[in-house]
Amino acid sequence: MSLGRFPRLFVAVGLALAVSGTGLAQASEVSGSQSQQSQAEASATEEDHAGHGHFGASGQSLAGDYWDSQPTPETRASTVDPWPTAATMVARLQAHGLNPILTAGYDDPVYERNAHLNGTGTTPRAVMMHDTGTGVPVERLRNTHSLNWILSGVKNSSGQTVRACHFYVARDGSVYFIYARRTWHAGAGDPMFGIPANKMNGYSYGIEIESQGDSVQDLTPEQITAASKVAAAALEASQLPIDRQIDHKLYAGRVQGKVDTAYDLSMWRSLTAAEMGVSYIAPLVSSNPKHISMAMMKLGASGTYVKRYQKALRKYASNRGLKLSRYNPSGATGYYGNETRALTRAVHSKLKKSSASWRNYLVGKSVNYPSRKLIKKVGMLPIS
Repeated sequence: MSLGRFPRLFVAVGLALAVSGTGLAQASEVSGSQSQQSQAEASATEEDHAGHGHFGASGQSLAGDYWDSQPTPETRASTVDPWPTAATMVARLQAHGLNPILTAGYDDPVYERNAHLNGTGTTPRAVMMHDTGTGVPVERLRNTHSLNWILSGVKNSSGQTVRACHFYVARDGSVYFIYARRTWHAGAGDPMFGIPANKMNGYSYGIEIESQGDSVQDLTPEQITAASKVAAAALEASQLPIDRQIDHKLYAGRVQGKVDTAYDLSMWRSLTAAEMGVSYIAPLVSSNPKHISMAMMKLGASGTYVKRYQKALRKYASNRGLKLSRYNPSGATGYYGNETRALTRAVHSKLKKSSASWRNYLVGKSVNYPSRKLIKKVGMLPIS
């Protein structure tokens, strides 16, 4: 261990002791070769990850409406901050069999101030699953490839550091407690759960999982298990039901084009519910092979309905001379990504050129997603 590692290690040990009696053993494990390995891996070059997904993103893209101004506090009778404390969260993580690695500064209020989120009085209303989206293939992906960036790579408009999530899961399943208070991770997105658009950062926990991203399902079994345990702990600490577990694509798929995680949200909810000891029944899919749920026709959605639409759309497009290799080379993957958007747009363009009624119909409508009329046009039946 180099001398430069000692201050960080001692801070981690001290913080762990302050939080729980078992903390010393946990923090002591971050020593010697592991500490050196983490920092060496975290020092990946920009060439390794530039331009891919969450990792390396600008502070402004993560900030949402909290970029350069202090938000208006919620009106509350009590002045006590309702956000779960660090001690509460550590206790819940330990209850699920995790030994969280407490990073230096994980409960320092300075990062919440830097994120312009201090004093807001908000409570968590969601727990969001992310992957780091490094763009680095799994064979070159380091165990803690994104850790250094998550801890210190994101800056606010004044150049001050903002932590990029609350929890981070390394390739080997190790869980790092990045930050206990409100911070940036979600960016701009749709309103949900009574949270205004673009303000999810003030109302949610973010869990980052080390991954190539790019819709590649490359998480290790250890990561999937650990991330599900972290989500369960965060939901319990926040007293939230299982349907408040979301992923980045559900919130920011339409607004930002986010695609993480590459796994179906039903999988995460099923695993997390099992950790919590509660029941979760995944949404049923109609047995009619022609049925397509309009609710699933959006960027980032995945599953049977998306695949049905893709197959029908590809057949229709091919029969009308559109080159699938140009718009949708990956085929019917069951994931509504940029290729499905491109092919939908191309079909709409074809229809507008061939029909005045379609030209009139599409005025003011998005050409990236199918309407009920397009679903019927490709031979399928739209349902809610």
